[in-house]
Amino acid sequence: MNICISVVSHGHLKLLKRLNVLPTLAKNSKIKIKLQDNSNEDGLKSWCLENNICYEVNNKPLGFGHNNNIIFSRFKKSLPTLDDGYFIVLNPDVVISEEKIIDLIITMKNNEANIGAIDLYKDKGFKESDNSIRNYPKLTDFFKSFLFNNNPSIIDKTTIEHPTFVQWAAGSFLCFSLKHYEKLNGFDEKYFMYCEDLDICYRSDFQYSCKVLYCPNVKAIHLAQHANRSLLSKHFIWHISSICRYFTKRFVQGSSMNKE
Repeated sequence: MNICISVVSHGHLKLLKRLNVLPTLAKNSKIKIKLQDNSNEDGLKSWCLENNICYEVNNKPLGFGHNNNIIFSRFKKSLPTLDDGYFIVLNPDVVISEEKIIDLIITMKNNEANIGAIDLYKDKGFKESDNSIRNYPKLTDFFKSFLFNNNPSIIDKTTIEHPTFVQWAAGSFLCFSLKHYEKLNGFDEKYFMYCEDLDICYRSDFQYSCKVLYCPNVKAIHLAQHANRSLLSKHFIWHISSICRYFTKRFVQGSSMNKE
């Protein structure tokens, strides 16, 4: 079994060193880690090579989905087969152990799932939950989130005790079977940032009736630092652009299905 981990770094070397997650995971011969440097950070290449992490750098910054697709292509070229393998999209700020990754894959196999998500928390004490699993949003949900910090699409994880299929999960940590990620053609690279995780989960469900398996038995920490999304900031503009793309795609897909 191949466990392929994809990491995109945007100047995260200090954090990667402090957390020491990747060097620890890389000690397992079944786990292969490839990192894409999106900001050409000094010292990152040598650190990766010292810790058995494959490194490549971009000539210019690319979007989240594009970077992960590049890493998947690198894995695909290096593997003899995509059978019985998994592709994990892992944010640099997520703390997870080898044991938890194995638990996730076992749970996915037992439930015949091709996409898996885990129970993420914002603190080491596992008290502050990360709202990482959700239902498909309505357009009004985004406005409620921006204006009132209230997002009705968020799923209350405290109500889920056993592995359960949900509609979508955040891209800070997603696990795909290698064959399913290839079938989906990876992330839609026209999203630069935001909603690419929603989009890929929706396409998986819409095209292949394959939802995300949320595994509450697998806990990890997500030390998220949310970028400033104040009005007219670049992150706000990226978010609005991604929202428009997502709903436009859904409308086109829905219209196409109705014609059939």
